[in-house]
Amino acid sequence: MWRWFKIYRWIAITGILVGMVSCTGDFEELNRNPNAIGANADHPDMLLTHAVESLGDQLFDVWLGHEIGSCWVQHMAKVQYTDEDRYVPRNDVINSVWNNLYAGPGIEIQRIYEIGQRKGHANYIGVALVLKSYLFSVLTDLYGDIPYTQAFNPDSTLTPQYDTQESIYLNLIQNLKYANELLNPYGDGIEGDILFHGDILKWKKFANSLRLRILLRMSGHAEQEQFVKSEMSSILGNSTDNPIFTSNSDNAALHYLGSYPNNHPLNETYKTRDDHRVSRTLVDVMYNPGNHDNPDWRIVVYAQTPQAGGFWIGLPNGLTSAKAAAYLGNGIRRTSKIGEYFIRPNAPAMFMSFAEVNFILAEAAQRNLIDISPLTPKDYYEMGIDASYRQYAREIVENIPVYYPSFEGVSINIDDFITDFLNHNGAWDAANPLQKIATQKWVAMFDQGLQAWFEWRRTGYPVLTPAEDGLNGGKIPVRLRYPSDEYSRNGENVAKAVALQGDDNLNTPVWWDCN
Repeated sequence: MWRWFKIYRWIAITGILVGMVSCTGDFEELNRNPNAIGANADHPDMLLTHAVESLGDQLFDVWLGHEIGSCWVQHMAKVQYTDEDRYVPRNDVINSVWNNLYAGPGIEIQRIYEIGQRKGHANYIGVALVLKSYLFSVLTDLYGDIPYTQAFNPDSTLTPQYDTQESIYLNLIQNLKYANELLNPYGDGIEGDILFHGDILKWKKFANSLRLRILLRMSGHAEQEQFVKSEMSSILGNSTDNPIFTSNSDNAALHYLGSYPNNHPLNETYKTRDDHRVSRTLVDVMYNPGNHDNPDWRIVVYAQTPQAGGFWIGLPNGLTSAKAAAYLGNGIRRTSKIGEYFIRPNAPAMFMSFAEVNFILAEAAQRNLIDISPLTPKDYYEMGIDASYRQYAREIVENIPVYYPSFEGVSINIDDFITDFLNHNGAWDAANPLQKIATQKWVAMFDQGLQAWFEWRRTGYPVLTPAEDGLNGGKIPVRLRYPSDEYSRNGENVAKAVALQGDDNLNTPVWWDCN
C-alpha cells in the first residue's frame, strides 16, 4: 500500500500526459487511469502518509541518523569506513539532508496545511502544524539559523532569508499551542495517518509533549527562563486541555510494514553492509564484566555478543579503519553488533517516546522550572527508566535466557528486572541528579541518534571522550555545516547567517547550546 503512495506523484503526471495526448472524448475516457491523481485535486491523506514515512526514512537513514547522530553521541561506532565516526561527514550527505527534508516532507506538510485551510478541516491543519514543528525543530537543531518564514512561500523569493533559531523556536511553541487548540478528537476524521492511525487525541499529546521538549531545549538562556516556566506550567496545569504522553501506547513511533520499500532504513542497509558496532562508551555504561549479574538489562536488546564469543564488547569511537579492523585482533568478530531488534524490517522509527517525556519532567522539576508536587524528580526519573524498559519488555524477557542460561525455563517478570536495575546501576544519585537524569535519558534514546546527540550537546552528559583519531581539532561536533548547494544558490543569505551565528563549521554552537 505504502509503495503506491511513494509513487503517487509519478502516477499523477502519467495520468495528465495520457489526457494530453488523447484525441477524442471516448479515447480519453478509455485511457484515463482511475488511480491517477488530478493535478489540482486535494489528497491530504496521501500526502500525510508519504510525509510521515519520508520523515522516518530521512531521519533514521544510516548516514544522518546513525553515522552522524548515533556515532557522534557514541551509541554506535564504525568498524569499517570510519570517516563519519572521525567527524568527517560527506558533503553530499549534508546537501541531501537539507534538500530532502525541505523538498520532501517539508513541502508535503505545507500542502496538507494549505488544503486543511482551504477546506476548513481543523484536524488536518493541526496535524500539519505538529509535523512542521517537528521537522523544523530537527532542521534548526542540525544547522542553527535556517530559512523558515520564507521557506514555502510561493510569493517569496527563490532565495529565502534565514531566520534566527531563537525566533524559530518561539514560533514553533506558538504553532504547537495552536495545533493543540485545533486538534479535536470529535471533529472531522483524517485519513492516511500511519503514525497514530487517525487518533487525534494522540496527535494532541504529541503536540504538547513536543512543546515540552522544545521548551526544555531553550531553557538554558536566562532571558527565556520565565517564559519556559510559564509555558511548561500551562501545559501541566491542565491535563484535559493539554494532554501529554502518559504511556508507551502514546509513543510517536512509525512502525514500518517490513518489506521493501516500506522497511526500516537500517534493515535495508544491513542487507549489504556490516560496518556498525555498539560503542564501547555505551557498553561501559550498561555492562561491567566484573558485575556480570547486575547489568542494565536493556543491553540484551541493544547489543549482540561478539561473533568470536564472550559477553558484550563495544568498539571505541573514531578509530582509523586499520585500527578498527585490528581491534582486539579482529574488530569485526570481537565486538558487539547492534541488537537484532533495531535492524528488523519492521523496527520502529521513534520520533518521541513516553520515556523521554518523563526524563524531561524529571530535569525540569530538578531545576525548579516546574512544580510536580507531591511527586519528585526522582519519581519521574524512575518512571523514565520504567517506561524505557517496558518499551522493550518482550525483547528483554525473550533475550535474557539467551545470554543468561540460568534463566532458562524460569518465569521472567519484567518488573523484577526493572527493580534490580533501580537498586543497582540505575539508582538515583542525589549528589549528581542532573547528570544521572541526562545519562539515563541518553541510554533510553538508543537508536534515536539525532535527538540523543542534540540532548548531549545541551547537557554535556554523559561525559564523552572525543574520537581517538578524530579530525575535528579534538572536539565532538555540535552542528552540521551549511550545505555547499546553499552557497551556490542562496549565497548572500548564507553569508548573513554565518556573520550572525559564527563560523560555518562543526564547532559553532547553535543558539540554545549554552553548555
